[in-house]
Amino acid sequence: MSDKQENEIWDNVGDLIKSATNVTSEFIKARDLAYKRYRKLEPEPHNRFRVTLDGLIGRTIMQLRHKIDSTNDKISYQISIAISFVRTHFLLNELILNGELIESYTLIRKNFESATRLNEIDKNPLQKLLKKTPNVINIFGVSGKRLYPDLSEIAHFGTPRVGELLSIDSANDGRVGPSLIPIHSEHGIECYNRHAFVSIYFVFWLIQFLKKVYPEYDSTDDDQAFMFVISAAEECNILESPST
Repeated sequence: MSDKQENEIWDNVGDLIKSATNVTSEFIKARDLAYKRYRKLEPEPHNRFRVTLDGLIGRTIMQLRHKIDSTNDKISYQISIAISFVRTHFLLNELILNGELIESYTLIRKNFESATRLNEIDKNPLQKLLKKTPNVINIFGVSGKRLYPDLSEIAHFGTPRVGELLSIDSANDGRVGPSLIPIHSEHGIECYNRHAFVSIYFVFWLIQFLKKVYPEYDSTDDDQAFMFVISAAEECNILESPST
């Protein structure tokens, strides 16, 4: 390789590093703007609900830091799923508020299946469930039948309409198309509602699970908080049978 060719390669690498830095910076700024826009437009009942649900999920999952005296394969499996669910729940909050809706719906599908699997483990021998896709309709009924196909369509980018969730942007030369960077969208609240719908089912399951594995667990405050979550969810129309 000649010195000229080597210099051209290093110039190219330098340009790639600059490009990576610039696009990363642009995405960070765009997400920050989308977050601020979401918070500005978020209805007050939704804000109260979101904070309360997050607090209840946070408080209940922290109980799993305590030792469980009697465990088995089912309980161990459920703990792993529950912890993954909660990590995804808080990641979804960030993605939705930052305007990343397709990515959000894809992870809502993951948590939908996780919540289903947690309930299936309670009702079935473990060997019947391993390596099988959770049956959301068996657990969520009509709601699962309506929501899951839409979540799968988005996760697989199954139709052109999924692109509408990218937000539409217009260029100076008159071109109109999907935005490369995340932008706050009117679809954000709808996406959050689907996310919250699944998480409500999860936290109800978690409270019952804690009662089972911790005989000394006093659920009084968490039961009371859950009823407040339900009341707030009804006010926000989150518990309506969902579809995207």
